[in-house]
Amino acid sequence: MRTIFALAILAVLGFSCKSGESLTKEETISRMKEKIESTNYTFVPQTALPMGGKTVNLNYSYSLKVSKDTVDSYLPYFGRAYTAPMSPTDGGIKFTSKDFEYSVSEKKNGMWDVTIITKDIRTKYTLNLSIGDTGYATLTVNQNNRQPISFYGKIE
Repeated sequence: MRTIFALAILAVLGFSCKSGESLTKEETISRMKEKIESTNYTFVPQTALPMGGKTVNLNYSYSLKVSKDTVDSYLPYFGRAYTAPMSPTDGGIKFTSKDFEYSVSEKKNGMWDVTIITKDIRTKYTLNLSIGDTGYATLTVNQNNRQPISFYGKIE
């Protein structure tokens, strides 16, 4: 009985060893930096934060896919629109852009600020991503005809 108890304690102590965690975090930071610099990642929102409303938990497969030549957005919208969409299917923040500005700035505290401005679609969007070194991010979407909306999620 003492042997089983001693093995259980060693197993618990072995899993809580901090030397393995720092290496994992370094790998995570390195991979995140590679994704951002290579312009090839997907932002998956977990919550939406409208300007004038309550936080909305998202349980659907919404995403913002960024690659070198395309930005593909499939995000919901909650908030005030100043003009109505022409079609009922135009709701949300849904677009594919092949002509856009992409800029990245790395901050001192292990964060990245990414700005994407669309040029080739009828509605101009400005997307601001603040990405942490572990992959959690906040996306703020600005558009001329709507209130801004923010999303909190993870880079995959």
